[in-house]
Amino acid sequence: MRMGFMSRLGRWRLLTPKIIVLALLSAGSCSGPPAPSNPDLSIELRWIKSYSGESRSDVETGLLWALSFLGATLPIDGRDPFSWHDNIVTLHLDHAGIGAGTQPAWEQLLASMKAGEEYTARGALDIGRFVALTLCSSKHYYAVTGADARYEEAYANHVYVKEHAAIVESAVSLGERLIEIGTEPTVAGIAFVAHEGRGSVARGTFVGGERELIDIMPNGQLRFALYDTNGDLKPAADRAFTAAGKPSKCLWCHEIGLSRPFKGRTSVPGYVSLREFEDQIAGRMQELRLARSKLRSRIDFKRAQDHTYAELLYITFYEPSAERIAGEWNVPVAQVRETLSGLPTHAHDEFDFLGRQLYRRSDVDRLAPYRVLAPPTDPREPSAYEPDFLGSAP
Repeated sequence: MRMGFMSRLGRWRLLTPKIIVLALLSAGSCSGPPAPSNPDLSIELRWIKSYSGESRSDVETGLLWALSFLGATLPIDGRDPFSWHDNIVTLHLDHAGIGAGTQPAWEQLLASMKAGEEYTARGALDIGRFVALTLCSSKHYYAVTGADARYEEAYANHVYVKEHAAIVESAVSLGERLIEIGTEPTVAGIAFVAHEGRGSVARGTFVGGERELIDIMPNGQLRFALYDTNGDLKPAADRAFTAAGKPSKCLWCHEIGLSRPFKGRTSVPGYVSLREFEDQIAGRMQELRLARSKLRSRIDFKRAQDHTYAELLYITFYEPSAERIAGEWNVPVAQVRETLSGLPTHAHDEFDFLGRQLYRRSDVDRLAPYRVLAPPTDPREPSAYEPDFLGSAP
């Protein structure tokens, strides 16, 4: 369900920048000084090298894609959202093209991060922890991407064709599923709702449970929202219905595309055939690619695998090596190994180059020399703990 990566590491690089409109002086053609950054929308992040060959450019690329997945438009013209000094980067979200409606949520998130002991002790927050507390934290993801809190509100934003697509063999759902398809020909009208449930569509016994809604944000990225049977946003899909996990897992699987049925073979009479469904997905992807090609964004959608750099930022955080932990704690590697002696280690099952002696973040954070802001228990799957710095988040 995912494309390969590996050999692309260290080869791809993105450029930076962002739109800021300068007021013209009435006395002449000179421009005034750039508007100062909003301190409430800025945060210091520290890069701790996580694997051999990782570069600042890789980290910037990962941050750009993470911010894009979170709804930032990242305009090409204007001021740079990144200011580097050694291994610390100041992230200026007011230069990254975040929506006005999500600004209060971002301000509250950053304030909570900067109030933590790690930020006070180190003068910055680990970049991996930042991504874990945003992209991998469902409640925060919903807030900064502007997902509607209620299913009825989200559903009303689009118009759907009368006929549903029935998926009998699903690579995600544990049973059958029904898919509603948005009718509008524009990118803003692209939407799909997957109804997860039990029973048989063909025999008329299917009963829908929770819903998964996909639509397109103004920056061209997919947005995922999971709703329970009461219509409320939920952090992760119910394992009793589906293996979809959290929105971050949806992003991991879909990458930047609308996926056709992977295992579907059976068309159900009275419903959109699998062939027609695949044709509709292909047509909407063509429309989406065209729209993306017209965006003046620092995200180059033609370099689709660059999104993997965002995944590596949280993967290497959740599964750190002793060398990375030494960088976090600012102590020798030998001291880290002694402190962590007795803890289990493992190899990463997707990226061999990360090493074969990786630790679990939950084990490591308990032994850190400062209190940390706990990330979700799992970055992609349903978690025992999901942070909520916004109080009223779902």
